[in-house]
Amino acid sequence: MIEWDGGRERGAMRADYTSLPGFEQISLEDSYVLDIEVHPGALTIKLDLLLLPDHPEHRAPLPGERACFRPATITFSPMQAVHWVGQGAPPATDASGTPDFGSVDSMTRIDDGYQILGDWGEINLQSTMPTLAIQSDPKP
Repeated sequence: MIEWDGGRERGAMRADYTSLPGFEQISLEDSYVLDIEVHPGALTIKLDLLLLPDHPEHRAPLPGERACFRPATITFSPMQAVHWVGQGAPPATDASGTPDFGSVDSMTRIDDGYQILGDWGEINLQSTMPTLAIQSDPKP
């Protein structure tokens, strides 16, 4: 069982991202990583995020879309430490010319940190709980 106390997890050593507040009804595994930025004290992952049908901001796909995607950013801040291995794979370029680093294969809370895996490598970091900011849908 996972309990949350002031944004801190208790009672579990591992937790999948779907158990984090704000990360319900999304699929990181089916989303596209557009950029990863590391700055002193912060890590951000920019995504074309797939919203699942029960997400409150989900809408029917528009013509030419296969699902409901929305620009989004995952932010880890403050971040105390980061270790990133397996970097170096160049991004693919999608049909619109946008760089695509693949998906997030997994994002797991482990003790007082997080492990994030994808085609772009493995990131292990110590941070408070991440936030997810989803851009408003500009389409009617």
